[in-house]
Amino acid sequence: MSARISLLEKSAVTQRLGICERTLENLVKAQKFPRGLKLGKNIVWDEVAVEKWLANALEPQLNWSPPQRPRKSARFG
Repeated sequence: MSARISLLEKSAVTQRLGICERTLENLVKAQKFPRGLKLGKNIVWDEVAVEKWLANALEPQLNWSPPQRPRKSARFG
């Protein structure tokens, strides 16, 4: 049994990430996003690769926790 591959065109990737096409192109050019695969006239990305990139980008946000406030010392007296 083979894994099913789901390919996303540029417009679907930009919609999923909430960015414009130019931003996606700049991310790829800066090697901050995986390069797409050219199939005919289209450039496509594997959906799993896009989701993996998004999860990696969100990791600091998902692992964030509020800073701990120092506890006030109890006053005795």
